[in-house]
Amino acid sequence: MKPPSSLALVTLAASVLGAGLAWTGLVLRLFPAQPSPFGPWGWASGAGPRLVADAQSLAWPMVAVGCAWLGVVLGLWMHLAWVRRVGLVLSALSALALGTSLLLALAAFVGLMTPSMARWLASDSPNDGR
Repeated sequence: MKPPSSLALVTLAASVLGAGLAWTGLVLRLFPAQPSPFGPWGWASGAGPRLVADAQSLAWPMVAVGCAWLGVVLGLWMHLAWVRRVGLVLSALSALALGTSLLLALAAFVGLMTPSMARWLASDSPNDGR
C-alpha cells in the first residue's frame, strides 16, 4: 500500500514539532533567557511573561513530549494503530504551548484524523514500496 499524503503531513509536522520541542526544552534548561518559537506561549519563553507557569518548570516536559512525537512518527510508519491515539493526545499537549507549536500540532491532528490515515494503519502490509 502506498503511503497516504496525510502520513507525509503528519511526518513533517510531527518531526519538526518533536525536534523543536525537545531542543527548546534543553535550551530552556541550559540557557533560560533564550527565546524560541517552540517555547511556552510562542516567543515568550525563558524570561518572558509568565501566563500559567514558569518556563523553566516546563522544560523537561517539553523534552519528553518532543521525543514522544518522534516515536509517534516511527510508529505510524510501522502501521501501529495505537500510535494514532498517542498522537492525538500529544497534539493536545503540544497545542498548549501556543505559537508555532499550535500550528504544527493542528496540522498533525488533522493528518491523524483523516480516513486515509485510518486505512493506512488498518492495513497489515509492510511498507515495501508497492
